[in-house]
Amino acid sequence: MAADNSVESALDLSSPIAVGKRREDGYWSDSEGLALPVSASDLERHTYCPVSWQLSKAGVSGEGEALKKGMVEHDRIHEEMRDFKNREDAANRELVIWSWWFTVVAALSADSAAFFFVEEGKISEPLVGDIGRYLVMLGLVWLVLAIVLIWVPWRRWLGRPFGLAQPPDFTESGLERAETDALFDIEGEDDFVEGGRLEAIILLASIAIVLHGMAIYIARDRKTITFALIVLSLAWMMVASWRLHRALSFSQQAGEARSKVGLAKDDVLAYSDDDGESAVLLIDEDIGLRGRPDQIVRIDNQFIPVEQKTGKTPSGPHQSHRMQLLAYLHLVSITTNTIPNYGILRYGGEALFTVPWDDEARDDLKTSIQEIQRLMVEGGSKRNHDRPGKCEHCSRRTKCPQSLV
Repeated sequence: MAADNSVESALDLSSPIAVGKRREDGYWSDSEGLALPVSASDLERHTYCPVSWQLSKAGVSGEGEALKKGMVEHDRIHEEMRDFKNREDAANRELVIWSWWFTVVAALSADSAAFFFVEEGKISEPLVGDIGRYLVMLGLVWLVLAIVLIWVPWRRWLGRPFGLAQPPDFTESGLERAETDALFDIEGEDDFVEGGRLEAIILLASIAIVLHGMAIYIARDRKTITFALIVLSLAWMMVASWRLHRALSFSQQAGEARSKVGLAKDDVLAYSDDDGESAVLLIDEDIGLRGRPDQIVRIDNQFIPVEQKTGKTPSGPHQSHRMQLLAYLHLVSITTNTIPNYGILRYGGEALFTVPWDDEARDDLKTSIQEIQRLMVEGGSKRNHDRPGKCEHCSRRTKCPQSLV
């Protein structure tokens, strides 16, 4: 099939598309000293074919049924990821709610037993008073502890959530602090006056313990209070049982959704691209690289980028897809200030390929970025193959002046 070059003849592939100069480190920057922007998608297209990449930069859109099918499949994958995240959040929320209801049941049951044995003479009144005073003191100690934990940046001292490693370097990444916290599901802690779930739990528990101790200490009509507590315990237990049923139901749904999206039991979905609705763009301003990985999964305290690919499953990862994933590995590394050992390319539902993040991969990424920036300034993209079959499957083949079909 001969290519229709009526549009492409007006495209001069030798013309530059940006103004800039090469820096000493090999990267290219504009007149203001900012690195020329290169996206992860640019790297994929350029590795597949530099001409296809330059056509896309010139505004030539891809076309064909395969491209449309891939877009639909990507939307389906992102919808499944969003559904899994929502179900997992709902399950965690229900478990927390149930744990609080069960704690109240346990406390009410303990009070009922204590008041009953006091009434029967098995436990002395002074002992009950001592227990009440002890609970009040314990609650006040916990209250002070919660306040100290809120004010002291203890998470940053421990390098949480990365063990004793350094915490994420927010100032040197392309993200604001709040964006990174939201992106990777990290509890926000600044140097002062910011806390997390632990502080909230201790604070609420301290208040409950103080009130509980005061009630025990000042209670007088033990028989009436015992009966009221038993009735209240039974009612609260019925509600707690209902909350437990909801929690287990949501947990089962979350487990089914987890299996559907291909996540292992201990994998944590930290990020999922949803076509720009809320996904954060990762940027390395120093070299101009930017991109949004399909997912970032937290595995063994590492943030692992995952790139989803549709279509026919290959025997090994395509080089263009590998280069795109290398971009995400670099961006995740500088954003979290941690170095993942590998990234994941997923073809379809089952085929997974790991791509190592080593010195060779870093060199390949650096070379590709610098070459794209050079072509942006100097122009002159040329086809990097002599395979008619590759041109046949290119979504921009009908607009390509160097097409072999």
